[in-house]
Amino acid sequence: MNSDEIKSRIEKLETEKNQLDKRQRNLEALMNKKKKDEDTRRKIILGATILTEMKKKENLRKYIVGLLSTLRERDKEIFKEFLEKTEETT
Repeated sequence: MNSDEIKSRIEKLETEKNQLDKRQRNLEALMNKKKKDEDTRRKIILGATILTEMKKKENLRKYIVGLLSTLRERDKEIFKEFLEKTEETT
């Protein structure tokens, strides 16, 4: 095997390595997206469950509102309806 053939094989292997690296990155990105989507779904389901139970259980509602009151002001804005209901009932 002459040196040109060796160089050609090295270049071919480098190309294949780069393609495999790209495929690996794509698969890792897909896996990370799937994990993120599952986490988002879990949060939505948990939030919906808590919201439903808050309507039934006053102690749970008070507890959750207490937790919400510890949020930063900009985060409290999206929970304003819960925080205002508490102020009205007290």
